[in-house]
Amino acid sequence: MSILVQSYHALSAARQRRWRLVRRLLPRRVRWLYEGCLEVPGQLWYVDRKLLYGAIREHKPQVVFEVGTWYGGGSTYFISQALFENGSGVLHTIEENAEAHERAKENYQRHLPHLLPHVRFHAGKSTEVYPALLRETAKVDAVFLDGALDAKQTLTEFEMFAPRLEPGALLLAHDWDNEKMALLRPKLEAAAEWNLQARATAPESVGFVVWRRAEKK
Repeated sequence: MSILVQSYHALSAARQRRWRLVRRLLPRRVRWLYEGCLEVPGQLWYVDRKLLYGAIREHKPQVVFEVGTWYGGGSTYFISQALFENGSGVLHTIEENAEAHERAKENYQRHLPHLLPHVRFHAGKSTEVYPALLRETAKVDAVFLDGALDAKQTLTEFEMFAPRLEPGALLLAHDWDNEKMALLRPKLEAAAEWNLQARATAPESVGFVVWRRAEKK
């Protein structure tokens, strides 16, 4: 069904009305991945959400870091919901836009209070805020990169997390096929210690990947 390529909040008002007419014809899990939380706007397309949620549920990370909260209804929601269903784990998420950061916190307090034990909201630039937190963190089990459209910043963010990513850790990234990942992409693809677990590309995605750091032999 072509309407499932993107997500509910990416639709025009007319297509949202059409969706509401046909949504009950689809399995509940399909509807949920496509809609997210209707009251909380979110990004990521359907396939991206499926891969992200599935990776967190399967690998059960305890400490997750994210760059790019926006309003909280995209990756933040699907990661924290997966942690909730896993029964443990905390997501640290950061947003540089102050208005979006405040709105995300309000969205969770109002619409998603069950997820609050699994989310810590941070405001500011990741490379300025996260280093102090990482010094207090022994290891990071998963990182999701979806920050500014800046290849140098993305690479700097990866290098900031890399010392804490032990064997078995996950690196997930959005916009893998555009300039945001132009410096990180060849680095990961050439690295023997990183194994590609899953990838989504056009037309179903603008690029989404799940990498896992290889276990030591």
